[in-house]
Amino acid sequence: MKLFLPAILLFLLYLFPINLYAQQTIKIKGIVQDHKQTLPAATILLYTASDSVLVATAMTDQDGKFTFIAAINRYYIVSSSIGYNKFRTADFQLSGTADYQLPDIILTENSKNLKEVSITAAKPILERRAGKLIFNVDASPSAAGLTALELLNKAPGVTIDHNENISLAGKSNVLVTIDGKQTYLSSTEVINLLKSMQSSEIESVEVINNPGSRYDANSTGGIINIKTKKGLSEGFNGNAALSAGFNKYLLTTNTINLNYRQRNFNVFGSYGYNRTEQKRKTDIDRITPGADPLYFTQKNIDHPVINAQNFKIGTDFFLSPKHTIGFLAKGTISHFDQQSSSDVNIGKSFLITDSVIKTPSAISNVRKNFAYNINYKGILDTAGQEISIDADYSTFDGTNNANYINRFYLPNGDFLKDGLIYRSLSPSNIDIKAIKADYTLPINKKVKLETGIKIAGVKSNNNFIYENNVNGSWIFDATKSNQFLYDEKVSAAYATLNITLGKLNIEGGLRAEHTNSTGNSVTTSQLTKKTYTNFFPSLSLSRNIDANSTLNLSYSRKINRPNYQNLNPFVFFLDQYTYNQGNPNLKPEYSTNVEASYLFRKKYSISLGYTHISDVISQILLQNEEKKSIYQTYLNVASQDLISFTFSFPVKITSWWNTDNSIMSYYNQLSAPELQGADLNTKQISADFYSQNNFTLSKLFSADAAIIYNTPASTAAFMIKSRFRTDAGLRYNFPNKMGNLKLTITDVFHTQNNTLYSNSPANTYNLEQSTTSTSARITFTYRFGKATVKSERSRTTGLDTEQKRL
Repeated sequence: MKLFLPAILLFLLYLFPINLYAQQTIKIKGIVQDHKQTLPAATILLYTASDSVLVATAMTDQDGKFTFIAAINRYYIVSSSIGYNKFRTADFQLSGTADYQLPDIILTENSKNLKEVSITAAKPILERRAGKLIFNVDASPSAAGLTALELLNKAPGVTIDHNENISLAGKSNVLVTIDGKQTYLSSTEVINLLKSMQSSEIESVEVINNPGSRYDANSTGGIINIKTKKGLSEGFNGNAALSAGFNKYLLTTNTINLNYRQRNFNVFGSYGYNRTEQKRKTDIDRITPGADPLYFTQKNIDHPVINAQNFKIGTDFFLSPKHTIGFLAKGTISHFDQQSSSDVNIGKSFLITDSVIKTPSAISNVRKNFAYNINYKGILDTAGQEISIDADYSTFDGTNNANYINRFYLPNGDFLKDGLIYRSLSPSNIDIKAIKADYTLPINKKVKLETGIKIAGVKSNNNFIYENNVNGSWIFDATKSNQFLYDEKVSAAYATLNITLGKLNIEGGLRAEHTNSTGNSVTTSQLTKKTYTNFFPSLSLSRNIDANSTLNLSYSRKINRPNYQNLNPFVFFLDQYTYNQGNPNLKPEYSTNVEASYLFRKKYSISLGYTHISDVISQILLQNEEKKSIYQTYLNVASQDLISFTFSFPVKITSWWNTDNSIMSYYNQLSAPELQGADLNTKQISADFYSQNNFTLSKLFSADAAIIYNTPASTAAFMIKSRFRTDAGLRYNFPNKMGNLKLTITDVFHTQNNTLYSNSPANTYNLEQSTTSTSARITFTYRFGKATVKSERSRTTGLDTEQKRL
């Protein structure tokens, strides 16, 4: 299997180029700027000079660069950007085989005010670029008023299970980054962070299935990058978004973004407040095996409320047109409160109840996450030699208070006895420091070298204090309390070489990472030290078949290090018969990824991928027969093989109705021998269907509807049954183009429920879960200030990988 799939993918590289030599093509390269800096997101139109027929369109990247692939002919280019005058180049002739480098295109500012500006730009909801899928948030009316976590649920290929674990194309352990920066948070804390972010803060969501060597290697499941909105224009401007709705409870999301820019500096900031509330019902049937098995029928009701605040403030100083230094500070403060109740019927069968245990509980926690960044970017020459340096410092402080009361009752409701009555306090503190530098050197027109280094250090202090209520007094329980210290240092260096040979582009890279970690369970005197060095190669081949078709083949090797909290061996009880337990012996998992993709007519996409993961880190349910308990932990199971196939295709149904669709199917095989005395070997074929429908009702009204269907899927612990969801939105744009009003309805038919059962032969475990997922929101957005758009420069800090693991 390991050799068969790569052989097929290599064969595909030569299978598709049927028209490869039908028409000779040449690459056109250029850059757009004003008199001060380069201009990202400028629109570039390529026309034939003889008849002014539009041949192709493009948009400049974050460095103002663009490329076209075109046949030999005579052309001209028209470039535009909001707030600037259009610019037409002189006619130019393509001939020979060498790349054609256009002279720099310099746009001049349009001095007219907003009402006089006639240029408009509308981004599509979904964009497919080399190696990534981009979901543009503002383009979707149904995205208004959502949290970032709800937003991810709308992205093609992204699924979120009943435990709020994120997977991408069937792969777990996804690296979630914010503005290209790792959060260094645990998966649980990343979810809480996403719940506290609003869609009005987010510009786009980027999905990268197979990242190369330049990215942190800690991304076996791929990368989801959330790009937040930046301050945009010279002078003063900003925008505000107010959202209110209900899902049975009041929901509200409010943000404001401000920006002030002058010739030599830019100051920007934002503030947001978000309140979400829901009710979640969970029914569980399970059996504790053994000579005398017990049957548990459990009904849980959870009522969480989240109040969150986000802020960001930063500044850029333009030392010269080619040298910029910037400072950024951002933070999140969230308050989480949850009231829960659990009723568990216990008996010799599901039909016979001997006793009932009732467990009311209350959880309250506060999380504070602050991050600081200093950044320098320099363009060293006109050939494209660049250097960027980032220094980052981040802190996370969290406190979690929980109270549980276990009481036993007879089946008729009479009180029987008190069970465990306990409470816990678990403060957590994490400090993260990172510094990284990236350097780009164009050796010549066809060869470019990129290299960089990164050093990151993480220190965490987790304390779990457990107290029992004995005769009305709280007594410290040393057997269940634990303090866990974790210290990790990762040093990394990478180099990638990009070579263009005619129609073929080759990018090969190698990343080396050295890890040194120490886990110290202070209470049990258990010390776990690990030191290892790994190499992560990557290779990408891209072949332009003609002006509208491209074939790509990519290979990479990745690592996924355990989350900090999962290494902590503490035991956290949910009730007397259910608990979580950490695993200090977790090892990293490693993945090998191969993917072939074919983009034709610039809109249809086919991809075939294969991933092999060794020492898979998986969430597992295990039985404790002695205590008649079931507990959740993380283990390194043996291996996982995943084959995926994706077909994406837009369909224009009418002049006012366009759809963007994707079908993704994957075969998932996971092997875990000797898992609690039984072999686990699951094989499952699954598919995800996604259809984004966009309706242009008039010049001022538009609407969209997203339809998502997931067939049954398998993880190491669970078999998840099929799921279906529909979201819809309606948008009205004000005639003065200064704002809009959106109506959003999520989970229109209230079908987003979770039903699953245990994959392990040693477990009988069935779960059904439903939430207040259907909601309606109204969002008002208003822009103010000067409309001349000049994007704040994009930057990536060094904290993205580490914060994912908090």
